[in-house]
Amino acid sequence: MKVISFCSFKGGTAKTSTCLHLGMALAKFYKKKVLLIDFDAQANLTFGLGLGMDVQPSIVEVLQGVKNIEEIIKSTAEPLCNIIPANTLLDGIESRAPIANDFYGHERLKKKLQSLKGYDYIFIDTPPSLGWLTQSALFAADYSLICAVAEPYSLMALNRLKEIHEQIQEHHKIEILGIVLSFWDERLNTNQNYIQAIESSLEGKLFQVKIRKDISISRAILKGATTFDVYKNARSGEDFLQLSKEVLQRLEKSCVEATV
Repeated sequence: MKVISFCSFKGGTAKTSTCLHLGMALAKFYKKKVLLIDFDAQANLTFGLGLGMDVQPSIVEVLQGVKNIEEIIKSTAEPLCNIIPANTLLDGIESRAPIANDFYGHERLKKKLQSLKGYDYIFIDTPPSLGWLTQSALFAADYSLICAVAEPYSLMALNRLKEIHEQIQEHHKIEILGIVLSFWDERLNTNQNYIQAIESSLEGKLFQVKIRKDISISRAILKGATTFDVYKNARSGEDFLQLSKEVLQRLEKSCVEATV
């Protein structure tokens, strides 16, 4: 079982859509058992699967020790893909009891995941920040997948994420699986400059596949589904499927290198 945290230090990078579509692609086309964890108080991942934004119980009760993690797992339209939902009560949870009094509170998610069995992959969708929730997700993960867009502020955020990873690696082993660029417009003549900037900061981490701009992603989410289900010929679906293939290749390579 591999745990992957999806992160970004800037909103609007298609982080949640990438987490959702990648998880569904692995389940639907590669027959992998996937668990999605919504670790963002905005609950967009939960909403994107048609569960609403006020689902109870949620990951909140697990962190508080009120529920076992197995009790709150929800099924989705794809039999091999499940979700642990979130709601707005997740916001500021680290400042409330019992977590506020727990010196090792940032390791709670990691400990809760240890009891889960039968999943090939666990994907954690984090908020677009570097706060307690994102740090907890990184401590729980084997890998992180960074989402970005080809514009200056997003690239600045990449450098900050790199620093956070280096700090966490002093206490917990985590590998940056890769960086995926979304809202990609191949016609822009500044693209190569952004690619070079990413390579200079995180060499070899940029995924070859880029997620192109596509209105079908937003339309599918409003239907509580993915583009695979409602817009079968959408170019975004093609991109996400190619990304899933590249992700699996990198995971396989990482596992082989770890055994050498």
